[in-house]
Amino acid sequence: MEVKRICQWCGKPFIAQKTTTCYCSPQCSKRGYKHRIKERKMELRHMQEMQELRSSLEKQEYFTFSQAARLMGVSRQYIYKLVKEDKLRASRISGRMSLVRRADIELMLKSKPYERLVAKSDFDISEYYTAEEIAEKYKVNAKWVWTYTRQHKVPKVRIRQFNYYSKKHIDAAFAKYEVDSDLTEWYTPEEIQEKYGMTRVAIRSQVYRNNIPSKKEHGQIYYSKLHFDLSKTSEQESKAEYYTVKEAMEKFKLSRDSVYGILQFHQINREKNGRFVRFLKVEFDRVMGIRK
Repeated sequence: MEVKRICQWCGKPFIAQKTTTCYCSPQCSKRGYKHRIKERKMELRHMQEMQELRSSLEKQEYFTFSQAARLMGVSRQYIYKLVKEDKLRASRISGRMSLVRRADIELMLKSKPYERLVAKSDFDISEYYTAEEIAEKYKVNAKWVWTYTRQHKVPKVRIRQFNYYSKKHIDAAFAKYEVDSDLTEWYTPEEIQEKYGMTRVAIRSQVYRNNIPSKKEHGQIYYSKLHFDLSKTSEQESKAEYYTVKEAMEKFKLSRDSVYGILQFHQINREKNGRFVRFLKVEFDRVMGIRK
């Protein structure tokens, strides 16, 4: 099979006998091979020099503009631009010498995360919130908005020094905090502490166990008054129908092992309520009546 090719060394056309042939003659093949080896050695030498340069720069705390450019992999003119725009701090030692601290380079990179730039013609402002609009709509602090959007990587665009946050993502994030509009009365944790004598930990546990609606406004947490009162009422009614192990021990003068033995032998259902095991009074009283 004959294939028309162009020699990769001398550039002359030739007829190749194989599809893998790249050179017109053995001489061109040898020259091409030597050229490839030379380029590979030069590339390895360049990589080694760059590695040595980076290793030496990593031990330094202060850099000239040229060294800072090599460290960051940019041009020296770009370093001048960053300094001129006050994005990177530098110190002028003399008329011809300026230095940049490593700490200032790291600070610049840390404080300037990547932001997608959008052309003004492609930007639909109706699909975005400003931080002030989020704070006003959801009654949160503007500083909290900045922290939340960074931690949860909410999509945003930046136009003329202003940040705009995706409405879709912000609304979805706050959807889980929405509460029934019919709820109008709310407790603060301090009011619950005063009324029921509960600690903050006990309040959170009560809210979690009974799925009590809550809301947060301007940094203050509120709990539904209706749901919290109902949970405490049902809890008191439930206590009246159940024994704890300790209550059964005191009433019937039994040891802890005896109580558990009766529960197991008579197959009385028991349930865990926080740290306590409890069981129906009716069933336990019936068993104790038979024993008597």
